[in-house]
Amino acid sequence: MRLSADAAIQATTTTLRKEIQSAMEMPQVRPGAVKSPESKLRVVAFFHNAAEGNLAIQILTSLGTPNDRLGVTPPDQIEGGQGMILSIGCQDERTLAKAEDVCRKLGGQLHRQRV
Repeated sequence: MRLSADAAIQATTTTLRKEIQSAMEMPQVRPGAVKSPESKLRVVAFFHNAAEGNLAIQILTSLGTPNDRLGVTPPDQIEGGQGMILSIGCQDERTLAKAEDVCRKLGGQLHRQRV
């Protein structure tokens, strides 16, 4: 009885593997050169106090920075469990200067980054 159960499990496993392999498709490769997008400006600011980071987010969104351009690393993911890292994607130098000014006034340590 035990042999037939093991054989049934093995047959089922083999069948599942074949189904999975047949379900996967080969990726399509399209010919042609891929152009790199223009480098984007980004400001990364570290706030020792997460409340200052939250205020920076509110001010930046009120100034017109879209929410999808803001990246947040919350305190629970930072060593020591306090503070906030805010990453702000900027479209141009003017927006970059505005974001830097807001973060600097709220006590953020700034780092510029080109992506």
